[in-house]
Amino acid sequence: MKIEEKVFSYIEEYKMIETGSQVLLGISGGADSVCLLFLLKEYQKKQDFALRGIHINHGIRGEEARRDQEFTKKLCEELKIPLTIRYCPVPEIAAAQKLSLEEAGRIARRMAFEEEGRAWGPSPEKFRIALAHHENDQAETVLHNLIRGTGAGGLAGIRPVQKEGKKNYIRPLLCISREEIREYLRQKGSSWVEDSTNQDLSYTRNRIRQILIPQMEQINPRAVSHIGITAGYMAKIEEYLEEQADKLYGSYVKKQEEQYVVSGKLSGEKEIMQEYVLRKVLTRAAGSQKDIARIHIEAVKNLLMADTGSSVSLPYDLQARLEYGTLVIGRKEEEQREKVSLEFRIFPYEKQQIPEKTYTKWFDYDKIKDSLEVRFRLPGDYFTISAQGGRKKLKDYFIDCKIPRRERDRITLLAEGSHILWAVGLRISGYYKITSQTKRVLEVHVKGVKEDE
Repeated sequence: MKIEEKVFSYIEEYKMIETGSQVLLGISGGADSVCLLFLLKEYQKKQDFALRGIHINHGIRGEEARRDQEFTKKLCEELKIPLTIRYCPVPEIAAAQKLSLEEAGRIARRMAFEEEGRAWGPSPEKFRIALAHHENDQAETVLHNLIRGTGAGGLAGIRPVQKEGKKNYIRPLLCISREEIREYLRQKGSSWVEDSTNQDLSYTRNRIRQILIPQMEQINPRAVSHIGITAGYMAKIEEYLEEQADKLYGSYVKKQEEQYVVSGKLSGEKEIMQEYVLRKVLTRAAGSQKDIARIHIEAVKNLLMADTGSSVSLPYDLQARLEYGTLVIGRKEEEQREKVSLEFRIFPYEKQQIPEKTYTKWFDYDKIKDSLEVRFRLPGDYFTISAQGGRKKLKDYFIDCKIPRRERDRITLLAEGSHILWAVGLRISGYYKITSQTKRVLEVHVKGVKEDE
């Protein structure tokens, strides 16, 4: 089958371009985008749609980038394809946003496509952004995802049609290989430009392209094609699982103001479906799927079987916590931690009666050997609970008193090192209590509270 027939059939199978579509093609000047330009120009003979190109100079390769720009400009003039050239200072974007050049370039291209789309003024349902990814790119993406760790979605690789908000990306060349593309251009007598950074083995994708895939093709010359076919199967599996997850989401998840509440009954579903539902919840809570990894989904899933009050921190300043069998996922609450103000007074002990008050306490001052501090809890904090010097960890005391975990970090402590004199509003340490041997008393009072409390 000729390349034209394969690509045109692929376009029609996925309904990429229809009558009246307005297609913006990203053209780098490389073989892939040049091939797609010729094919879409030819497809206009079969289908009535508008076509124009956009070339983006990333400001990285100096004279080579200017060469690519001039080549693309001349080619589009010859084919009478309207072309927009945009300059995006990718190194500056990467430095300002602390991104890799690769990630900054991807963001810059997406923004340029959007801006050109708005300038062109097509209706969103007619607008298409055409990209020249091909079968080898698909294989590289699947292998890259597999190496990093992924699920069915990552093994599905690049989608032929991808919707992002109101934008529609189409990839008509996913059905043909890099070699088919170059053979097609050679037959047409057309040249193209080569990007020297494609030879840089410091990029993971280049190592996959130049080292890993050639070795796989020595085992099976059709390895790239087979990976592409597998990716297609995985895409169908992923689509089905997403549909099922949507149904379960409606049954188990409710949004309450800015939080997502997940019924603990979700734990009764198949484990794979729990993960898909929770991924959907985390993506919606974060507003992005980027940086939501399997480790985060696993951590939230494990909460379903944890103790009440358990929580995990997540990307995008999110937190998931278990509250009596229900998962609550949302932005972390601002820590409202403010130490209470304490007033101190020292006086001689003359056997006077020491009253029992909640917010005023008396201590044997002479037993204090180090400086005191007012703070929140730290690991290793303890009370002395008996005359014989028996100790109890502060953490265990809080648990015994059933003080909620979220409240424990907000309790003001008066401490000498790790030895707690007073958990304000609660108990004092037995070691510092007034005895018949006491000579001086340290009185500590919570400022602003009435003396009789």
